[in-house]
Amino acid sequence: MKRLALCVAVAAMGGCVFAKPITMMSYNIRIGCGFDGPFNLPKGNLGYLPQVAEVIRAADPDWVAIQEIDNKTKRAGFVDQTAELAKLCGMKGTFVRKTLATQRRGFRMLSDATEEEVAEGGEYGLAVLSKEEPIKVSKVLVPGQSHTRCILFVEFADYVVACVHFPLKEEHRVLAAQVALVNAADYRKPVFLVGDFNAEPAAKSIIELKKGMTILNDPSVPTFPSSVPDRCIDYIMVNTPFADRVNVVDRQVLAKPDATDHCAVIVKAILMPSGVARASCPCFMGGTPICFYRACRAARH
Repeated sequence: MKRLALCVAVAAMGGCVFAKPITMMSYNIRIGCGFDGPFNLPKGNLGYLPQVAEVIRAADPDWVAIQEIDNKTKRAGFVDQTAELAKLCGMKGTFVRKTLATQRRGFRMLSDATEEEVAEGGEYGLAVLSKEEPIKVSKVLVPGQSHTRCILFVEFADYVVACVHFPLKEEHRVLAAQVALVNAADYRKPVFLVGDFNAEPAAKSIIELKKGMTILNDPSVPTFPSSVPDRCIDYIMVNTPFADRVNVVDRQVLAKPDATDHCAVIVKAILMPSGVARASCPCFMGGTPICFYRACRAARH
């Protein structure tokens, strides 16, 4: 941690021109309704969003991928949860819907959604909060059992964050994994696939993902439920062709049952730019990031 702090400090001063510290986070917030609270927040009530924001602020991530978040739904008090969380955390918020809520029909597929129905009942989806402004945002739909699922792709200058909340049935999760791999292959930069995968490490869908992704958090550490975690179903991954550019220096799993039913998953790493070999870089002597200002300057990376 001291070495990471040193690298962050030097990078902030402009001394290290190639190693970029990055803190990544995944958090399923259960619509701001706490560990097991009912989904019926009074109008305008933020529910447990302040507790969620407290966890995020304490981690101070460069970005956090959020699952189970609502936008102006009746059950969540008609609150734009992404906007409120962004305000509480001092970050930029990006939201995409995966299902639509209407008073007449409940949650359903998006294919025939109308703007009038959006205004009537709100939306349920995924979000990414970030310190940096995204340069591009897109989504890809995947099949689901109870509702439409999707992958939110948020592209930044140096990498892409792909936020997911995988389906409940394993056959659908395998399909979602295949969709994620195909779309991640379109990018020529690191793609961090992050979220609630609803699958333990030995599941077929996780095995499928490992054909093109490398898990960065420790899958032996349980992430759910936050009260007494007993299984890992939340992950932070990176596309394997770019894994060598990501040197993990710290992994954390934070259990805060007063905020939500999932643990927050945090990975701190040093991200190398394209064309810099980690083995030859002075910041990675012995595989550990050590940012020597003079060595960086001499290396002229």
